[in-house]
Amino acid sequence: MKAYCVFCKTGSENFVAQSINAIDNTIKAIVPVRVLQEKISGRWEEREHLLIPGYVFIYVEYEVSFNPMKILSGFYKVLEYQTGKRELIGPDYEYAEWIYRHNGRIGPSKVLVEGSTVKVIDGALIDGIGTITKLDRHKRRAWVEFDFEGRIQRVSLSVIDICSVKTSS
Repeated sequence: MKAYCVFCKTGSENFVAQSINAIDNTIKAIVPVRVLQEKISGRWEEREHLLIPGYVFIYVEYEVSFNPMKILSGFYKVLEYQTGKRELIGPDYEYAEWIYRHNGRIGPSKVLVEGSTVKVIDGALIDGIGTITKLDRHKRRAWVEFDFEGRIQRVSLSVIDICSVKTSS
């Protein structure tokens, strides 16, 4: 499967993805979201937030023409490498595949804390994509760094069922 990334106007991601999917039913356009647990009126609720505002990922089995998409409102361009290649490769492709495996919805992960070591035991982060740089147990958040488009992207993702295991000396 080939993966591409489209840069679009922030706020128009869903419109662009739905329009691309309508243009050709063999294309799967995904707007990646992260599902965060947020405390609202004393209760934990799940809310969706864009993972990377302004980006839509496209997945196809064959070469695709982007010409019909260029007229879409909010569509800016297809990202490309300095070589002119548009198909995602290397860490960018791995990141896009991770999004695809989770159907664009990055839900909470379960982690186990052992001393200063954080081990992911279930959820999207179990795939080993990204590095956990900070853990806030009170807010149920893990800050994760990803390499995408040659830059480090830092996002907060939800973690649940954080269990502490004390190591014996």
